[in-house]
Amino acid sequence: MAKLKALLRNSFLFLALVIGVLFFLLPIYASTIFALQDVDGGYSLDPIGRAFENEEIVSSLLLTLRISIFTVILTLLVLVPTVAWLHIVVPRARKLVEFLSLLPLVVPPIVQGVGFLYSMPSFLKSTPYALVFAYMILALPFTYRSLDAAFSAIDTRTLYEASLTLGARWRTLVFKILIPNVRTGIFAATFLILALVLGEFAYASLLLWDTFPTVLAVAGMGDASAAVALSVLSLLGVWLALNIINLLNKSNRSVVNVGVR
Repeated sequence: MAKLKALLRNSFLFLALVIGVLFFLLPIYASTIFALQDVDGGYSLDPIGRAFENEEIVSSLLLTLRISIFTVILTLLVLVPTVAWLHIVVPRARKLVEFLSLLPLVVPPIVQGVGFLYSMPSFLKSTPYALVFAYMILALPFTYRSLDAAFSAIDTRTLYEASLTLGARWRTLVFKILIPNVRTGIFAATFLILALVLGEFAYASLLLWDTFPTVLAVAGMGDASAAVALSVLSLLGVWLALNIINLLNKSNRSVVNVGVR
């Protein structure tokens, strides 16, 4: 009877895994076929070539990549010391901050975009890099939780007290003691920000900036095959970025977790 239950459980898990894989792979496969199939029934890479010949698409992609890099840097510079301070100094405020970090999920993006448009300083309205601050807010529910989980996995208080005993400053504590132990959360937050910026449409559309998602939506009206092909390539790019982040994470697992020990 026990073997039968184990067999049924394993079969159910295998079936769930297959359904999950098909749920993600079938749309990508169908999109790839649609993008690369010729009228004669063959396949060609011409849609990809047409997409990269469009200077507007290429420039929007480069702009979106720059915005994503600035968003990652600024978000980590703000959140890593903040989460560390919450765990060390005011741990009771973590629940309140966690609740506040959920607000971007409660308020619709279009409402956030309108509020952001009317509240930002005038000098920011003339630059697309104003989207960096908007994307920081949108990514807050995900980045905060990934960093908070990483800090919760180590004994932050013990690391703090030990560093104070040895005469370390706050900057040394954050960048030389805490960050090496929470790299998993930092890598996860980085990937989440990259995925969000590369796919965000509402803010960029409301602020009238030509980022990759907005230009891709307009290009799809004139050349659907090229737009879909570029969308598939962007998915593959995000998947490649995820694998690179995982490799970097594995290479840093040799760091000694003093807090756990």
